[in-house]
Amino acid sequence: MAISTDSIIHYTNTFDKLEHILKEGFGIKYCAEELKIEGEKGSLAAHPMISFCDIPLSQSYRHFDAYGKYGLGLTKVWANKMGINPVLYMELNSSISKTLGRLLVERRNRSKSNLTKLQRNDILKIKCFTKNYSGHLKREKIDNINYRFYDEREWRMVPEKDKLNGAKFSIGLKSYEKDKDKYNKLISDIRFRFSPNEISYIIVNQTIEIPIVINILRTEYSAKCKPHEFDILLSKIVSTEQIISDY
Repeated sequence: MAISTDSIIHYTNTFDKLEHILKEGFGIKYCAEELKIEGEKGSLAAHPMISFCDIPLSQSYRHFDAYGKYGLGLTKVWANKMGINPVLYMELNSSISKTLGRLLVERRNRSKSNLTKLQRNDILKIKCFTKNYSGHLKREKIDNINYRFYDEREWRMVPEKDKLNGAKFSIGLKSYEKDKDKYNKLISDIRFRFSPNEISYIIVNQTIEIPIVINILRTEYSAKCKPHEFDILLSKIVSTEQIISDY
């Protein structure tokens, strides 16, 4: 059995959000995270991103409670084209954790640092693709202080700063939590699109929702596909009910 797939899947918690992605492409939002590093070297900030995972469907039931029972899978060819990358999972006291901690401290020390603007931005970008190996997850139906993030096999799309329409690439957590709507509104029109043949899976919660998705695909994609390509696209629809009972 494969421990990863040739696709990346974005999970969401409502049918409306899945429908919006199918019609408009992926929207982007700020994600607020705490990155813990030994001492006071960690980070509390929000960055614009979209999260995916490459967990096989046979193991995806572990993802449903935290991130939702709807999803869209895209090929890793699309992922590579879009600059999407697996997350670097970091043990709190590891050597790489200490290295990143030193870089973050150097980046913050504006008055004494010899870092160029490009180097400062590069350190921030590395941090955006870094996550603790384990920690506290409180989301949807999960509240686990010893949650193993490593098991999520997360991939991230983190856009370059010049694609954010002038919005900030990094926002301190306190500032972000005061006005989330304002910050997310600035990037609400940004879309990342895909073609029908780049879709690997379309996941709905209930099997009875499949005909609704077929009607959406017929409206949005039938003119963009050859007949046999559209038939293949329809075959990629699956429900979490089927995954839980059959995989």
